[in-house]
Parts: sequence; C-alpha cells; structure tokens
Amino acid sequence: MKKLFTTLAVTTLLSATVPLAHASSLEELQQQVDDLNKQMQTMKEKEETKATEPKAEDGYLKKTWDRTRIGGYGELDYLFRKENGNGNGGNTFEPRRMVLYVNSGLADWLTLNTELEWEHGGVPDGGPDGGVSVEQAFLDFKLTRAFNVKAGVMLVPVGAVNLYHEPTNYNSTTRPQLDQIIIPSTWQEMGAGIHGQLGDRVDYQLLAMTGLDGSQFSAENGIREGRQNFGKDSNRNQSITGRVELRPFTNLYTNISFYTGNSAPSGKPAAYTTVAAFDGKYRIGDFDIMGEYARVYQDNPVALGVTDIGHNMSGYWVEGAYHVLPKSLKQGKLSEADAVLFTRYSAFNTQDGGAMDPSLVSGRFDRTYTTFGIAFKPVPTMVVKADYQIYSDHRSAGEIPLDNDKFQVTLGFVF
Repeated sequence: MKKLFTTLAVTTLLSATVPLAHASSLEELQQQVDDLNKQMQTMKEKEETKATEPKAEDGYLKKTWDRTRIGGYGELDYLFRKENGNGNGGNTFEPRRMVLYVNSGLADWLTLNTELEWEHGGVPDGGPDGGVSVEQAFLDFKLTRAFNVKAGVMLVPVGAVNLYHEPTNYNSTTRPQLDQIIIPSTWQEMGAGIHGQLGDRVDYQLLAMTGLDGSQFSAENGIREGRQNFGKDSNRNQSITGRVELRPFTNLYTNISFYTGNSAPSGKPAAYTTVAAFDGKYRIGDFDIMGEYARVYQDNPVALGVTDIGHNMSGYWVEGAYHVLPKSLKQGKLSEADAVLFTRYSAFNTQDGGAMDPSLVSGRFDRTYTTFGIAFKPVPTMVVKADYQIYSDHRSAGEIPLDNDKFQVTLGFVF
C-alpha cells in the first residue's frame, strides 16, 4: 500500500507543476497546495479503508478461529520392573500417551468438545492398549448456570481421577491402581445428560450412557475390560451415572459418584453392576491429605458367565504429600514452580467375599501398593515425576504374582 500511495502522490505532484508555474499570485498558489493536500488525504483514506475491509470468507475463518481452543497433554516414561518370576521384569522407554483436544464455540450457548488419544505410540503393536481412540466428542448446551445439557462421547463421572486424568493432576507417575481396575480410567461412553452448578460450592452431573460388557470382567483386571469402546453394545440397556462435587469450605474438595447398569449380554438374565465411589482432598498449609474409596456390586454374576468373580470388588487409597520447595527459590523462571514429596498406600480386592467358583479364589487378587516419590513442576503445565512402587498380595506359595515392584520416571505436560 505504501508503494502505491507514493506513486500516486508523485504523479499528482508532477501533474500539478504546470498550474503551479502559471499561478499569478501567492493566494492562488496556496489554494492549489491546499487542494493537492486534500486529494492526497482522500487517496490515503481510500487505500486504508480498502486494506482493512475484511473479506467475507476471512471474517468467517477469523470468527471460527477466535472461538476455537487447541490443547492436549502427554506422558513419556522410563520404567524399570523388578523381576519376580512373572516374566514382566526389565527396562523400557515408553511414549505412554499423547492427547490432542479441540474445543470450539459454535455459538455463545453451544460448545463442541473433542479429545483424541494416541496410546503407546498409536499403533496396535505398541502394546495391548496401543492405538488411537476418541476419548471425548460431545456437544455442551449452556442454558443456565444450574441446568445445562450435553450429549456425545463423554467421560464417565466416577471416581477421583477419571475426569481429571491429566498428568499434572496427580503426583504419581501412573494413575492409582484402584482407578485402573475398580474404576477403569480412562472410562468414556456414549450418552446424554444434564449438569450444572448449584451455588458456589456444589456441582452435579447426571447422565444416561452405554453400559459395560460384564462378560469381560475378571478377577485380574476387575471391570476394566468391560469398557465397550463404541465398537459394539452387548445389550440394549443403558446405564445411569452421576456425580456431586462438594466444596463445603476452603481447601476441602469432595466427590460422591455412582454408576449402575445391566452388564449381561442380550438374551441373558439381567446382571446389574453398580459402582459407588467417594473421594476427597484437604490442604493444610504445605500438606495435602487425599484419598478415595470405591466399591463394585454385581447382583447376578452368574449371568455374566465369569466364574472367578463374585458379588463384590472394593478398595481404597490414602495419600499424604508435602510441598517442599522453599519460597526463596520461587523467583525468575521458577516463580510458579512446585515440588511435592508424597506417599500413597492402596489396597483393593477383586474377589471381595469370594467368587462363583470357590476353587478360583486366590489371595493374589487381594493386592496392595505402597508408592513414594517426588513430583517437580518448574511451571504448572509441566511435571517431572519419579517414584518407587512396592507391590504385595496375599497369594499362596507357588502362585505367580500379578504385578512387580517398579521404579518409574515420567515427563508429563499439558498445553
């Protein structure tokens, strides 16, 4: 635009030299100069207006971009498993997961939320869970603060971790084992429901979702393999799940959540699976105290055709953490830094009360984990974690343990 304006100005000045040369008086000369200035100002304003005038397609793209947020998170691991006779010992580097989410406001009251996950490198031979999956894809209809509607692929709102599973939200290198076996995080299903805020201290969700496939339950993996992952629906029944988040006073955060639905395949008698969970976190100065309890009740396990489980699975974990980074170090690049030392004890039993086939009852399904380590955040969106985990169970002599002691270092980030 500057080159065009300069060219026009020079041309105009040259064309004005003849009348300027014949000006008979100073007043006429001044008048011609003023006219020339006006012409130049008019041309400048036209060029500026043309340059800043948005094209129709540019306006739509800019509006869409302004309403869209791109983010995600990832975890990169180094893992050493101590050999204990189950063949799972050894060292490995692992790209555990990479997640991309895109959220876009389709209108002031309507938002599209999507989350796509690559696990173990995103290929099937990257491990038993390797692959790419849609973790979330739902529309959120924002009606009022107390009452909103959402529908699509959503996270099941049960437990302490499933909704808040990003690596910066928990101290250990992996999610608590309870939240992998008893509550199968990450757990997502297709459905619809309502949610909202009741005042400043209560949030709620109530959803109808696709149910679990109970024929895939087991004493080893709990209800984890019962997630159907959208490829099928073992029956036509839907589940109901809900959550109430309570913040009764400052620094105390609690949740009560549940899930219930028929897990039996079509053509079989109903077999309802109910999951109930309670979790909480309280901070006192530099100390954090947190924990979770969860219980699974299966009213008719015989209908599932699974003989190594019974009516109940249950477990809990408790954790204490201390923020150790001195305030004197929180300056410059580390002004938002944090470092946490923590210890967690977890216990759960997937054969709580026995199994349909008593001969399959084993103490190795009654497991405990003691984990201690450190999590360092140079900034709130990135964490380096290192911990050691001690595994134990109540197996009889000669039985093969399900897990190993392990040391792990994780680099986690969100963006």
